[in-house]
Amino acid sequence: MTQATGVIIFIRMIKQIRQKFIAGEYQISRHCQRRCDSRGISLSEIKEVILSGEIIETYLKDSPYPSCLILGYVRANQPLYVLCGLGYTVHIITVHWLDPDKWLDPKTRREKIL
Repeated sequence: MTQATGVIIFIRMIKQIRQKFIAGEYQISRHCQRRCDSRGISLSEIKEVILSGEIIETYLKDSPYPSCLILGYVRANQPLYVLCGLGYTVHIITVHWLDPDKWLDPKTRREKIL
């Protein structure tokens, strides 16, 4: 995939996610709800990330739906990640804060040490 093709995919995917989310066509997984509860993340923060964030990773071969990781900033400019699958509805799979053990900066993952 060329860089231009990747950008087009990101733009189309985030546009579809936002349209479906605004229309109320989304589901929050049980796993995500548990993570929200344990990490103190609200639906309004998820909404803020989806509507104003950017896709930083895509997983087009995920099953049953292609998915993407959206990065947005909430509270006092704190990075928040929302993992969404895109099917007939938006499937909000999980959410998490930046973990410095896993990320060099908000957009760059650390390499896994085997």
